[in-house]
Amino acid sequence: MGHNKTFSERIHDFLASVRLTLFIFGALAATSILGTLIPQGATTEQRLSQYGPKLNALIELLDLADMYHSWWFQVLLILLSINLIICSLRRLPKTLKSLEAARRLIGPTRVQKMQTNTDIRLACTPAETQRVIAPLLSKRFSYSSWREENGAWQAVAEKGRIGRLGAYFIHLSVLLILVGALLGSIFGFKGFVNINEKEAKSTVQLRGEKGTVPLGFEIRCDKFTVDFYDTGAPKEFRSDVSILEQGKIVQQAAIRVNDPFSYKGMTFYQSTYGSQPTGIVLNLTDLKTSESKRLQVPFRQAVNIPGTKNRLVVMDFAQNIGTFGPAFFVAMAQENKEPAGTWVVVKEPDFHGNKIGNTGIGVIEYVNRFYTGLQVTKDPGVWVIYIGFILMLLSMIIAMYISHRRIWLVFSSESKGTRVLMAGNANKHILAFEREFNQLTQEISDLDLSENEHD
Repeated sequence: MGHNKTFSERIHDFLASVRLTLFIFGALAATSILGTLIPQGATTEQRLSQYGPKLNALIELLDLADMYHSWWFQVLLILLSINLIICSLRRLPKTLKSLEAARRLIGPTRVQKMQTNTDIRLACTPAETQRVIAPLLSKRFSYSSWREENGAWQAVAEKGRIGRLGAYFIHLSVLLILVGALLGSIFGFKGFVNINEKEAKSTVQLRGEKGTVPLGFEIRCDKFTVDFYDTGAPKEFRSDVSILEQGKIVQQAAIRVNDPFSYKGMTFYQSTYGSQPTGIVLNLTDLKTSESKRLQVPFRQAVNIPGTKNRLVVMDFAQNIGTFGPAFFVAMAQENKEPAGTWVVVKEPDFHGNKIGNTGIGVIEYVNRFYTGLQVTKDPGVWVIYIGFILMLLSMIIAMYISHRRIWLVFSSESKGTRVLMAGNANKHILAFEREFNQLTQEISDLDLSENEHD
């Protein structure tokens, strides 16, 4: 009668199946293709304009715009890791048993039946033969074992034992790479931060509008410099930054393109730059009463207009609007009215568009300050991945080039001396092993045992 497998046994077989392995590899390949076709970290507006609302809803549902941090990608990595572990553990006992059997002594009958064998006669006793051949085997092989029974000697020697474990080292290296990728997917992030000169930031905006993440310290842009080619294109831009902990500078660095800076597992790359106005002072004029008031407004921060219930915010800045030069986009929320906004031209205070409703708006002064745009990445699993790749290279060398080679010898006494039966095998590189076997045979045949005969 067939054995009815339990539920746990069926789960175990499923997790160890080759079909699961192939499915996961196919899913990961499809993920890589999708990750290339769908821009990772794009904003909702960018996706809506490119794919439309229906396809964008599917992308958001499956988290395809940040798939390498999605739950289903992490599940695939976990399943592949479990599959690899179970498959390795299933095969490992058989391999260890084979390695244990490789060191067992065998008798003359089995030696003569092996494909690679030889028969050598030496003019000395078995004990004398053993004393001379033992150092020879120790020199050529990493392990040798001897046994004496009633004056007869048997020996086994081997080397390259680690070659049989090469596949398991490869499995371990792949597992390390998967663990490193999983650590990066769960605990890592990619984001960006814009920092004005002389200002510090302690949070990073995550890609794909996924909120912010605290750095655990502050990074301050002390100075930003940019050099240009004669054509006007940027030649090099550099950010001199300071790391502050509890208000004190703990480290300083210069960040350039292709020359990032790392601190506490986070790497800062020079990504972009720009200018942003600060110290904006506006002149607000009531067009009915001609009453004016001076108001200092932070960039992109709403403020109350004194003496009214209205709120005003400077939302954007353009270096040049048409042929009118620099301009600010100002929005105002007025009582019992819909919010309204307009571009306020800096150099044309009497421009007809410099007003919202009955309020005229002019720019008295502002400072246009450079800001640096830094890309910030954190991947706690990257060193695990590096170790995994190094182990994989070493494991491939072990698996491909190191063969497990074994030699068995049986000495028997004869009237004219000692008969040496020798056989051996290797799990790979058979021709090279046969050459080594023949060379060892010749060395044993040429041994000068005359000194031992008089001991």
